[in-house]
Amino acid sequence: MNTLPPLPAELTIYTASDLHRQWLTDLPALEAPLTVDGSAVSEIDAAGLQLLLSLRHHALLQGQTLQLERPSAALRAAAQALGVQTQLVQDDDATEPQP
Repeated sequence: MNTLPPLPAELTIYTASDLHRQWLTDLPALEAPLTVDGSAVSEIDAAGLQLLLSLRHHALLQGQTLQLERPSAALRAAAQALGVQTQLVQDDDATEPQP
């Protein structure tokens, strides 16, 4: 299993472009299944979700899969609000501990 760098705390329009370039550079060298840790995400917007969907799409085009591990509560809520939770978040993924 290949692990991409963990998602940053801020996954927004301000960080998405740089991450997209980095991931597209790294993706061809990695083998399936790909995993990325989402536990640190505390702020996410539509651009951040679009980035994750794009990464998933590029992985699928290369015959790979993408697994989002430990999605944060913020990441889960944003995915649900925009109706993309089934593409990004598995029901059995562990969430971060609640305060």
